[in-house]
Amino acid sequence: MTKRPITAEDLIKFKFVGDPQVSPTKDKVAYVLTHVDKEKDGYYSFIYVTNLKGEGRQFTSHYSKDSLVKDAAPKWSPDGSTLAFRSNRTGKNQVYLLHTEGGEAIQLTDIKQGIGDFVWSPDGSQLALTVSGELKLTTDKDEEKKEEKSDVKVITRLRYKGDGVGIYNDDRKHVYLFDVDTKSYTKLTEGEHDFGQPRFSPDGKSLFYIGTKAEDQEWGYLPAIWKYDIASKEESLFYQGNGYIMAPSVSPDGKWLAVAGHTRGERSQGNANVLLLSLETGELTNLTEGFDYTVGNLVGVDAKYDTAEQRLIWDSSSTNIYFNATVGGDCQLFSVNLAGEVSAALSPSVASVTSYDIVSDDQAVLVLATPHSTGDVVTQDLKNVNNVVKLTNWNQELYNEVYLSTPENFHYKSTDGQDTEGWILKPFGYEDGKKYPMILQIHGGPATAYGNGLHHEMQLMAAKGYVVLYTNPRGSHGYGHEFVNAVIGDYGGMDYEDIMAGVDHALANYNYIDQDQLFVTGGSYGGYMTNVIVTRTDRFKAAVTQRSICNWHSFYGTSDIGFFFTEWQHGHADLWDDVEKLLKVSPLTHARNVKTPTLILHSEQDLRCPMEQAEQWYIALKRLGVETKLVRFPDECHELSRSGKPKHRLERLQHLIGWFDDRRN
Repeated sequence: MTKRPITAEDLIKFKFVGDPQVSPTKDKVAYVLTHVDKEKDGYYSFIYVTNLKGEGRQFTSHYSKDSLVKDAAPKWSPDGSTLAFRSNRTGKNQVYLLHTEGGEAIQLTDIKQGIGDFVWSPDGSQLALTVSGELKLTTDKDEEKKEEKSDVKVITRLRYKGDGVGIYNDDRKHVYLFDVDTKSYTKLTEGEHDFGQPRFSPDGKSLFYIGTKAEDQEWGYLPAIWKYDIASKEESLFYQGNGYIMAPSVSPDGKWLAVAGHTRGERSQGNANVLLLSLETGELTNLTEGFDYTVGNLVGVDAKYDTAEQRLIWDSSSTNIYFNATVGGDCQLFSVNLAGEVSAALSPSVASVTSYDIVSDDQAVLVLATPHSTGDVVTQDLKNVNNVVKLTNWNQELYNEVYLSTPENFHYKSTDGQDTEGWILKPFGYEDGKKYPMILQIHGGPATAYGNGLHHEMQLMAAKGYVVLYTNPRGSHGYGHEFVNAVIGDYGGMDYEDIMAGVDHALANYNYIDQDQLFVTGGSYGGYMTNVIVTRTDRFKAAVTQRSICNWHSFYGTSDIGFFFTEWQHGHADLWDDVEKLLKVSPLTHARNVKTPTLILHSEQDLRCPMEQAEQWYIALKRLGVETKLVRFPDECHELSRSGKPKHRLERLQHLIGWFDDRRN
């Protein structure tokens, strides 16, 4: 059967797999399956359980005609007899419990504002969980007369808003112990501080969690690790971080605590490492200091919905720690021992491990994505990287139907000789001897990466008859600490050279590209670079700039991260003393050079790259007579292209590709 070209509507046909959790009995895996609901314009998810042969069943199945139910965060009880999960069935996230033999899910928590993180105690008698604001139970009755609440917001915090969240209220996130039998709550943390990621010691006597009590936490956020003695009810500072830390993991023997992070202060986009802390002495060791790649998956795609947290997982002997890391365009599984010796890759190349769990010293379970797959649960032989067995195949029917272009990987030299990686997609129906228009894609971040996952938007462009070029210029993760930091203080410098050298390489080596029909687009940092490009060259017939930046001086005070990101990314640029420096790297300053027809796509609730950036760019181009259009997406944040409302995501694709279609020969 001849496959058809992929369509925009196919985006909402995908099912997304994530967060595999191996049972204590080591014979089953729970995972989350997320669906797209076009009619309700959102996403819903259920939990499935499969054995290691791929024989599985749907484990949760609550349905609501009025809302989108999200069952997520599966966590096996220590004895494996039950599975706890988080669900919004009552409107707020609560913890539910379901016996592995089936039956109805039992609601465990009953907190009005809902719960955040949660984790089992080793004996299964308690949960440690986080709650934002003063604990309020749904059974509590408000005896006082309800007063009309003002909708006026009074701001006193420096960090007062967050993209995808909005304006913060005064509620702080605190850690509680929840007794499973008595349904009682015990608050462990206090004060005007936020705490999270609780983890029990193996003997259940202590609890570790991350947060800060520093008075200047809003200017320079440096989280610490706290230890709470459950018997004495005493809290103590275990480790004061000097950089971000996350994913705490206590070794089975109770001697070590591993975290992912670094010690370079808040303002660092370099490699995250596996850091090891002795629970006896508190001494810290950077286990992956000699491994010049970052812990975690930084490969950006739009066809992914994995709800898993970043994890570090110990082996049974407390001598090895498993982690995933971004290496070039791949995200692979590795292990590191207590001596700091990092293994070779334990999972395949040309693939991306979005989440994982460990079965034994010989076997892991991964969610493995490729350029032709959004990701499925697989078993991975840890002794043979090529021995991968699929346990799920949720999108196979769609894959059998649609044509997916295969990315061709290449390396090229930038203008100063720097080795740079890129990929190219041939168009659907490619024929030798024909010429095709090309779209240059530029990723956001800049400290992310393009790579080996399924990118629906790019596949759609190929289906519409375009060659698609995408590269990882300086500032991208996956190529070492120096490479990712090379963009700092040099925005629009060698990163621009890297990108344009990639265009020149493609034109010189792929004779099917029509050099008179070049187009460019990107989002966030990629939107900024799109704006930079059209101020410097007219070689592109049209541009689409998405969630972009055009004015670093105003970005400083309007973005949720602007007050520290701007200074950090532009080499300690000061808002008052370095106005000229900030304006020099702002495309708005150079708008008079723009001749390229430019479409501006922006979300109205984007607090990362605020709407005012799009408005300034639009007014400037319109005032200067440049052919331009501004498309505003209401009720969407910075994540529109990845997790926005399905109908808006589809309309965004129509505007994006339509702008190019209208200007191609």
